[in-house]
Amino acid sequence: MSDDDLYGGYNDDDSPFNTENLNYDQQFQQAVAKTSAGRRPPPTGMRGIPTAGFNKQPVMLGKTGVPGTAMKRGIGTASSGGGRPMTAVTGAGFNSSKNMVAGIDPSSSITLTLEPKIESEEEKIKNLEKNVSQLAEESCFASEDNDKQAAMEKAKEAYRKERLIIKQREEKNLTDQTNTELTGFILLNVACQYANAGNHAEGLNIYNILTKNKIFQLSGRLKTNIGNIFFQQKQYLKAIKMYRMALDQIPITNQELKLQIHRNIALSFIKMGQFNDAATNYEIIFKDRPDLKIGFNLLLCYYALGDRNRMKQCFLELLKIPLKIPDDDDYQSHPTDQQANLVLEVTRDDKLRRYERKKKREIEHCIVTAVKLIAPAIDTDFATGYEFCIEQVKMSEYKDLAHDLEIQKAIVYLKAKNFSMAIETLKDFEKRDIKVASSAATNLSFLYYLEKDLQNAHKYADLSLRADKYNPAALTNKGNCYYAESEFERAKHFYEDALKVDASCVEALYNLGLTYSKIGLYEQALDQFFKLHAMQRNNTQIYVKIAEINAKKTDYDQAENWYMQALRAHPKDSELLKCIGNIYDEQGDRSQAFQYYHDAYRFDPSNLQTIEWLGTYYIDSQYPEKAVEYFEKAALGRPSQVKWHLMVASCYRKSGNYAAALEKYKMIHTRFPDNTECLKFLVRICSDLGYTQEAQEFANKLKKAEKMIEVKQARISSSDKRKMLIKGRKSTFEGKNFIILNN
Repeated sequence: MSDDDLYGGYNDDDSPFNTENLNYDQQFQQAVAKTSAGRRPPPTGMRGIPTAGFNKQPVMLGKTGVPGTAMKRGIGTASSGGGRPMTAVTGAGFNSSKNMVAGIDPSSSITLTLEPKIESEEEKIKNLEKNVSQLAEESCFASEDNDKQAAMEKAKEAYRKERLIIKQREEKNLTDQTNTELTGFILLNVACQYANAGNHAEGLNIYNILTKNKIFQLSGRLKTNIGNIFFQQKQYLKAIKMYRMALDQIPITNQELKLQIHRNIALSFIKMGQFNDAATNYEIIFKDRPDLKIGFNLLLCYYALGDRNRMKQCFLELLKIPLKIPDDDDYQSHPTDQQANLVLEVTRDDKLRRYERKKKREIEHCIVTAVKLIAPAIDTDFATGYEFCIEQVKMSEYKDLAHDLEIQKAIVYLKAKNFSMAIETLKDFEKRDIKVASSAATNLSFLYYLEKDLQNAHKYADLSLRADKYNPAALTNKGNCYYAESEFERAKHFYEDALKVDASCVEALYNLGLTYSKIGLYEQALDQFFKLHAMQRNNTQIYVKIAEINAKKTDYDQAENWYMQALRAHPKDSELLKCIGNIYDEQGDRSQAFQYYHDAYRFDPSNLQTIEWLGTYYIDSQYPEKAVEYFEKAALGRPSQVKWHLMVASCYRKSGNYAAALEKYKMIHTRFPDNTECLKFLVRICSDLGYTQEAQEFANKLKKAEKMIEVKQARISSSDKRKMLIKGRKSTFEGKNFIILNN
């Protein structure tokens, strides 16, 4: 027997119940012969086969080749060897012989033939309908994945095939069995895909076909889709008309859909500027299903209408909406229940918990935004309105937001540049809860830093760290103070500590990169900015910093690459164009540099550095007359700076226009009579032109101006010496010990 034979071994049973070899058992045959069973004649179906009473019946085969049976429903086996023992259960036809199948002897000349199944026309059409339905489903999935092109193509193909199926039914006279549900599904999907693709005209045509056909019973929903198309086309009156028709046709049992349609009507009225009608629809929704977003939109409508009383009432109703989100205390560990702690460890940061936190942040943001919006509007004084909102929040389920709102109040003062009120508001937190005091001290430190009051900035940063030494914002503030004092090593220490607490602290990463750059550790600075780049891919400020550091390393190729990436995001940024021009200038490619500086000048013609570079470029290129245009604009923008006026006069002189140069120098002398450089050029030009008398006058003025400068420098030098002498005496007296004798 082979090990692979699943049914092998079943015929090797030598138990006393084995009847396979009873025909050859002489003693058993003699015993049977003496009984009445042994004296009976054999059955007619068994003639010619010497059997005893326990012999099995042979297999009977019908005309179709299907194995027959000798009994009514049983399945027999071949009469040759290898049969199955007779039991109380009818045999299944299995045999240990590998070439036996369901009791049929393979050596027999009889063969089995199966007639092929012929599909009817209805079955063929059903299979085609399945394929069409599958295509429509694929179109829906593609639309869900925002693959509009694939969704449109599959929807059109499904529509075309469904039309062919209808024609086949008409040809075969099977129209009474038409699948109207499939037809409606295909048409609705095509209309939706047309609308998604922006082909509103085709979408409306198909929706009109569906609504006019009485077979389809969802005319209310279809009217809603038609209204959505009109809304996208900014035909808000038609959209509202369709939404109201849908409201009339949708049964009252589908209340959820009716409320959503009311929301669409309200949005349409808002687009039209009819806030009173929009508020009416939002009130219907808010009364039936209180929701924070609907309530916030209703509050915005009241704010647009300037209705103070209804703003207050709506805000109070907002605070009554339950949060329905578990607190963080529900996820605290149990001191004794180890099994519960294991469950909490799994659920503390699962998808549901992350969703709860996100939902809570959205709700809190909505409440805080509502307070910031209505606080100045519900009362004549901003502070009074804010106090009203904060008191109401304290008495509601959202009382934890009260401290944040008070800090927001200080920030509002800060944005209004009312620093005294901002500082006064934040100082009220010093005697409160440690966590709140730490947050307030952090804000105070940053506020004083902005005012360049580094002493108080240090003080409140220390207070914040004393309350919470692992506060990354406080550590960053402390580092900022040292950075402003040019103590870069100490600043680096605090920035690194902040990153140890919170590796994703963007402010600490950015400032640490700046600090490394200041102390010449360019590779470490690049590491910090590359980390920032991984976190904020679209922040062009990071691109610029990476480019600047590469430029300091004289790696101009990398610097140009990063500047170009920033320029692709902001192609009209004159500073970026100027930086790229400077890179080419450093490499000696002045023609390419000129191109970028010229583009920078086009976008910002008032930038003095760009003007100076372009003017210098034309002077170096022996085109001083073209440089005059740029220096005159600089002089026009900075009339009090003599530098630009002298540059204009110098361009006239270099281009050979001495008359214009002389006039310009005289004008400069009139406005700046003590400028020795102007007087020197006046003396030289007058001498060259033969104006001897004028040259002598300007020469005398030059001598007087130089003497005045010498006297002024002597006074400054004398004053410096006197200060050094006084300072030296003070240090001498401080070094001595004085003893006071008592009489």
